[in-house]
Amino acid sequence: MFKTAHRESRVVAVSTEQMFDLVADVERYPEFLPLMREARIVSRHASGYETEQVLMLGLLAYRFRTRTELEPPHAIAVTSADRNFRRFDIRWSLAPATEGGCRIDFSLDCEVRSLWFKPLGDVLVTQMALTTVNAFAARARRLEAGQALSVQRPRG
Repeated sequence: MFKTAHRESRVVAVSTEQMFDLVADVERYPEFLPLMREARIVSRHASGYETEQVLMLGLLAYRFRTRTELEPPHAIAVTSADRNFRRFDIRWSLAPATEGGCRIDFSLDCEVRSLWFKPLGDVLVTQMALTTVNAFAARARRLEAGQALSVQRPRG
């Protein structure tokens, strides 16, 4: 089985609330997140939502569903029970940074179940792990610079 684990911490110059709203706004991910072709909320529940997502690498596409639990403004947990994953777990922990802004602690743990999906999963999950925090930090910098982003927190 293919497994990947990635941990990353970073301080960005936006508030914890702004960063939470940015991460929670899953339907905007295709605008800035590498490999993300589609992200659509398919159902909502009291503490979050379920999303159908499509990751794309060249002509290869992978569609899967995730469940997101929101704990405003400090934590977001994303899991998937998709048949190709033995485990898929993304955690965002957000807190005010002592130097100002928001401290992001990001973790991604994934184990691919399917031997068929392994080659694609290997590339997609590794790339996703390595680029996610950078993409969100860049998006936060644009937000701080006043370049758009009418971020809407999903409602239950």
